[in-house]
Amino acid sequence: MTILGALTKLYDRMAESGEAPRPGWSTEQISFALVIDEHGRVLRVADRRVLSGKKARPVPTVVPKSEGRTSGVKAFCLWDKTSYVFGVTAVDRKAEDGENHIVIGQGKRTLQEHAAFRESNLALLKGNLDAGLIALRRFIVGWSPDQFVAPHFTIEMLDQNFVFAFSDQTGEQLIHQRPAAIRLLAPVSHAINAQCLVTGETGPVARLHPKIRGVMPAQSSGASLVSFNSAAYESQGKTQGENAPVSERAAFAYGAALNALLARRTDGGTERHLRVGDATVVFWVDAPTSEVAGWQEIWAGQALSPPGEEDELRTLREAIRNVAEGRSAQDPRLDPDTKVYLLGLAPNAARLSVRFWAPGTFGDFARNIQQFWDDLAIDPSPWDRPPAAWALLYETALQRKAENIPPLLGGAMMQAVLSGRPLPRLLLSAVVARIRADGDVNGRRAAICKAVISRMSDTKGENLVSLDPESGDPAYCLGRLFAAYAYAEQSFAKRNATIRDKYLAGASATPARIFPLLMRGYERNRSGLMKAQDQRRGCGVRADKAVSAILEIIDIGRDIPTSLSLEAQGRFFIGFYHQWNAFFEKPELAAEAAAETGDEEK
Repeated sequence: MTILGALTKLYDRMAESGEAPRPGWSTEQISFALVIDEHGRVLRVADRRVLSGKKARPVPTVVPKSEGRTSGVKAFCLWDKTSYVFGVTAVDRKAEDGENHIVIGQGKRTLQEHAAFRESNLALLKGNLDAGLIALRRFIVGWSPDQFVAPHFTIEMLDQNFVFAFSDQTGEQLIHQRPAAIRLLAPVSHAINAQCLVTGETGPVARLHPKIRGVMPAQSSGASLVSFNSAAYESQGKTQGENAPVSERAAFAYGAALNALLARRTDGGTERHLRVGDATVVFWVDAPTSEVAGWQEIWAGQALSPPGEEDELRTLREAIRNVAEGRSAQDPRLDPDTKVYLLGLAPNAARLSVRFWAPGTFGDFARNIQQFWDDLAIDPSPWDRPPAAWALLYETALQRKAENIPPLLGGAMMQAVLSGRPLPRLLLSAVVARIRADGDVNGRRAAICKAVISRMSDTKGENLVSLDPESGDPAYCLGRLFAAYAYAEQSFAKRNATIRDKYLAGASATPARIFPLLMRGYERNRSGLMKAQDQRRGCGVRADKAVSAILEIIDIGRDIPTSLSLEAQGRFFIGFYHQWNAFFEKPELAAEAAAETGDEEK
């Protein structure tokens, strides 16, 4: 199924459950509701925000559709921000104390915006006999910006979005939700009719497609997934949406569904999106029941970003493994044939680009996620829970900052994870480059190297999980050997510039040039360790045993390669990680080794 087709089908389910707005409406961030009586007088301001941590955040609310506005003045119907509704905005002014303070005031075009709101909404409400709409008309006619004062209004309300509520003897109701307002705002189309490429139905064609909001770091006002903004993309005299006819209904449906997936949940439900590098990933489940869909969306989200709670983590592990290994027949929530959709989006100027599209079944998803976790398994493990794919990308970035993650890498990696295909070589290249730059061979980076190499067709079945003292791979052995040299140096004396600082990058790329130097340095460190009368002697014994065992496998004068390929450099760092941690696995072994061989080493 196409992307737009799957999203349109999702909208039908969302509309039934109230998760997505009806045509002509949109979900917006609303902070306050102005409550008025039948005469249009202000009774109070209802704070609709919810606490998120220590900060109050607006609530996503279904309101009449907001037409996109950029630099122009355009008022919305029955709701808007304070500059339009009340003719006031936040102004930064210097007070007598010399400090800048936020005060109530007008900007260069605030009064123009307020006039546009008055004009368009009064024209809309003219002649309507509904009590709530009459009250709103009276409020608009009687309002002036100087009325925005205490006790009803405060500075924190400035530039926030307001809706209106009508209060009478029957209760209180948002005005835009009244039946008369819904009928008044029913969309009327004047577009040409054509067959929709998404649904196959004939209907009015959307000239412009909806803006999608929530894809970071795209424009906050939204970006288009489908657009024709240049004559170069048009043909046969057709303009904009006529070039690829999608009905107004389908265009609205896919936009509403996608915006709902990208919106922040305030009802305690599972978030159905996350960021991976420069891509924003949305996911949803097409299940026969809402219960199955709810559980599988929870597990899909947790699989992409595992939870920290032990109970949730245990449930997730069991669910993924049971489905992956075909043991889910007794639990309807684990139906492996349920459809799962994952879509990766990234900003591209004023539009969105599709990084990947991965439709499949929950069984395929579970197997690929389980395989991903297995590929990353390494001993000792750097994680106390299954790793999130997005977290791995920080190991490829300078200073581990998100803005330094290589472009396109997040989307390429997620596509490989979700399809079970080989991980991108760019991931291995980026990790190796960071290790060579900063010398940090941590468990996360070693696991990434291992995962990429494990998926290569010519390395299937290779054991890179734990230390393999029998491996004859030159790169792996050289990594172990470098770790032994570094361990001996660290055990003998603390130095400001170690061989890891000076030689790790060169040894992993051109070992034939570097290892003869390292060998001479190791002999000096070994000699000093064997003469020591403290625990350093045991460390020297351990290092020497490791070096001797490795040199029995490879001939340093004959087998050492002139250069190492990218994959071989990955093995080099895996070997280093295994051997380095083996030295510290059981510290008491150093003392035992010294006691066993003390007479021989004197």
